[in-house]
Amino acid sequence: MAIFAVIAQPGQNTEKLPESLHSAVGSSKVFDLSDGAWLISANGTAQDICGRIGITEGHAGSAVVVEVASYYGRANPAIWSWIKENWGGAQDD
Repeated sequence: MAIFAVIAQPGQNTEKLPESLHSAVGSSKVFDLSDGAWLISANGTAQDICGRIGITEGHAGSAVVVEVASYYGRANPAIWSWIKENWGGAQDD
């Protein structure tokens, strides 16, 4: 599986994005970073993820979805643990 960053953008239906994310990939595969930003673990491309969540058609609002190639920084240790646990894990979606 890959890790994707999902960043909400202002617009119609964006309030539906959190629920759509959790429904599309499962709550254990979503890490809430802050208001309007999440990490998700899923198979597919950024375009596939947009379709599954409902971003492509606008049903779940507007967002930018970026596949993560590498990571580095200073953050809550829970983030690093979640990434380690979910990056490249077994397919179950």
